[in-house]
Amino acid sequence: MGSRGIASAVDKEHKQVVRDIKTMLEQLGIYSTDLHDDEFKGFYIVNKEYNGRTVIDEIWLDETLSTTLVAGYDVHRRLALVKQWQAMKVELAQPRLAAPAPAPQAISASDHILSVARVVAEATASATMKAVMELSSTQVFAAQALPPASPEPAAQVSTVAAETMASQPAPEFSPVIDLMWAFGISDAACRRLASYANLPTKLTNGERGHLLIHHASFADAVFTLIDESTAPTGKRKRWQHPDFGGFTLKVTEANKAAVEAKQ
Repeated sequence: MGSRGIASAVDKEHKQVVRDIKTMLEQLGIYSTDLHDDEFKGFYIVNKEYNGRTVIDEIWLDETLSTTLVAGYDVHRRLALVKQWQAMKVELAQPRLAAPAPAPQAISASDHILSVARVVAEATASATMKAVMELSSTQVFAAQALPPASPEPAAQVSTVAAETMASQPAPEFSPVIDLMWAFGISDAACRRLASYANLPTKLTNGERGHLLIHHASFADAVFTLIDESTAPTGKRKRWQHPDFGGFTLKVTEANKAAVEAKQ
């Protein structure tokens, strides 16, 4: 559940809920000031560009962390959050049909956020973050890409959607969250790489929009970064680059060949 949804459920201002979440994560020892790679520890951070600065737009928590958060709230707020989770689970249990659409639509950051919410509601802390990173954008948005049809098995829907999306060229500029899922590095690392490699970027809506990065340039930068970095060994989990620094890397279809070449 996102911090905005939590704020609405417990009747608090969003900035207060964000502050409460940051305090909780610090006390649990899973939060650092630079936010690097912490998106995969039971919570997910959505950033945005505002007046030339990167700021937190929303924080998504799985069920375990969200219920831990409201443990310190009064009983009415705790009950409101529990009811909100129950309602989400009931909705997820309902059969889903492919929604009609005239043509495949561009993938937006808001669509991804809704998909993350569905995944978060169905898993525990560790399982949730693993599922989020393994979902491909084609599977998440199968309902948008498919024409009206009678209900089919979920596996068949995913296959048809993957074939449809695979035939389309990658967009010239992509949201950070798309690049994160495609190339297996965190939101913070994506933004650092864009700055480090001086990649072409733009915003979706002036100074207050979401950051977009040139897709092809970013792909080249990621492969170069992997090639110039040292793969983790032993108990180490982070890749190391002499200039860029440390970063975590999830193996995806896009980076699989580059990762295997380093092993």
